[in-house]
Amino acid sequence: MTKTPQPHHHHTAAEERVGLVYAAAAAIIYGAAYPATAIALASFTPLAIAGIACTIALVLVVVLAWARVLPRPGLEGMNGPRLARLLTLSGLGGVGFIAATNLAVALSGSTVTGFVTPLYAVAAAVLAVPILGERLHWSSLAAFAVAIVGTALLAGDLPDLDAAVGVGVALVAAVLFGLYIVLARRWAVPYRLDGTLVTIVNLIGRGPILLAVEAVRAGGALVPQDPDPAALLAILVIAIGPSSAANLLLMASVRRVPASRTSAALLLTPISSAVIGAILLSDHLAPIQLVGATLILVGIAVASGVVGARRGRETARPAADPGPG
Repeated sequence: MTKTPQPHHHHTAAEERVGLVYAAAAAIIYGAAYPATAIALASFTPLAIAGIACTIALVLVVVLAWARVLPRPGLEGMNGPRLARLLTLSGLGGVGFIAATNLAVALSGSTVTGFVTPLYAVAAAVLAVPILGERLHWSSLAAFAVAIVGTALLAGDLPDLDAAVGVGVALVAAVLFGLYIVLARRWAVPYRLDGTLVTIVNLIGRGPILLAVEAVRAGGALVPQDPDPAALLAILVIAIGPSSAANLLLMASVRRVPASRTSAALLLTPISSAVIGAILLSDHLAPIQLVGATLILVGIAVASGVVGARRGRETARPAADPGPG
């Protein structure tokens, strides 16, 4: 009897563990973005925050890639189909996601946005069924229902209509990023979309392009004459952390593990956001909102396989070896 070689399986398991560690680190860093954005709003508009921070991050990533601290982006053989997919990912996970997220923070606050936006984990689990061919499981539907109830409770105790609209904008951001995660997994290997290349293209959309749009829209208000030092520091934190390091970690993660399992580790994002927001901004949820936030976390956990290990194994089959990144 011929035995199946084992080293490949050990290597795969080790790669998945590394991918989950990357995703967990990205989640904690992403969580810091919401309170940092709230602090930066004291002096800058939502789109200016994104544009300035991501332009700084773009320069940082390009310099690191040029110095070979990061892998250099694979630009050889760029063609129409490859470029089209790069631009699609940039529109979803780049300018679309960051603009919607920053606007949601301005309308609803950092803690509420920090719980709603990570629903991209639920969106990714649902979208992985038609796009990646992953198996439809009852838990995806249950997670969606629980998350909707949680979001309604979270939004129901908001002080005004603008804040409620902010929750809707955060939901749009969640869907955009969920689609980004799934498409990144589908396209990365066949179209050679490496993590550095995707990150740079994302940052071009989030940074210089968004900055140019806001410069036309806001004019002289783009950079205030006397900005708050804390706001400037917050933008620098966003540039180095969520806009560069976290994106690279996420792309490295989804290359190694299925989209749903990457999303599982991202449960840490709202928790990180809430803890940092409570410390820096004294931003606390009302009791009914805490119930809603808990339901959102449960929905994310169920959708991404944290609840029910069997689902994680079922959705682990690759749709496009071995995943995006």
